[in-house]
Amino acid sequence: MSLAAHPFPPTDLAVSRLGFGCSTIASLATRHAPAEVRATLFAAVDQGVNFFDTADVYGQGDSERLLGQLLASRREQVVVCTKVGMRLSQSQQVIRLVKPMLNPLLRRWRGGRARSTELRRASERQCFEPAYLRDRVDASLTRLGVQHIDLLLLHSPPVEVAEREDVLALLHELRDAGKLRWFGVSAARLSDAPRWARWTGLSCLQLPLTPEANAATGESRLPADVLALLTDLRERNIGVIAREIFSGGTLATRPALRASALAAVLAAPGVGVALVGMGCRSHLNDNLQALAEASQ
Repeated sequence: MSLAAHPFPPTDLAVSRLGFGCSTIASLATRHAPAEVRATLFAAVDQGVNFFDTADVYGQGDSERLLGQLLASRREQVVVCTKVGMRLSQSQQVIRLVKPMLNPLLRRWRGGRARSTELRRASERQCFEPAYLRDRVDASLTRLGVQHIDLLLLHSPPVEVAEREDVLALLHELRDAGKLRWFGVSAARLSDAPRWARWTGLSCLQLPLTPEANAATGESRLPADVLALLTDLRERNIGVIAREIFSGGTLATRPALRASALAAVLAAPGVGVALVGMGCRSHLNDNLQALAEASQ
């Protein structure tokens, strides 16, 4: 499993097997200083990681802004995947203004990150009206500082949105207008995948794929029904981006489990990218080592 970029069908994108998950790089309780986060982003590209996954609401928009700094000098080396469909509450918008003062305090408060995540999730709302999505795409383009988004995903939409022809029509319209190259869905649940797979023009699905791990043997595997689903998606020519591989960090605490979980997911049918969070260069190196071990 080389880190070198490889084709990600049905798109024409060339992506690294390891993807950089950017959900926490600019959040209120980010554990690392902004300078370290920026250094990690650049180091990841230097090491061969080229797939970066973010969303318009991550870090109250600051995740995309940080990626924009990277893209200013590395645009041709980086594939950007961002998501739309969530709404920031008024309190979350205010938090962005005070975040530089609060971040150092929360880094010293045990449990601060978890509490911050709870508050953010409690305030999350969604909107998949075409006018709202159009505005959010334009805002993402501005924050990222790019002319087009490589891959746009709907952000954990209710499966009922799959019945909305106006939403699908908007995605095709944005692609035809050159604002995005490919589109897909970050599915809220694995069980939603078959319904989204029927969307015309859908290029990929981002799915939660946490392997079953055996702590005694260090082995990991995906259940048979999950492998059957992935095989079906591959036959439909729909690419897969895997998330939640380490079960919220549980499988990342032991190097052997980290490597075996990564190996199990990347060996699964149709999985093109495995997303992992990397807030600092130490995390980056740990995940690169896990990939190397998974390749053996």
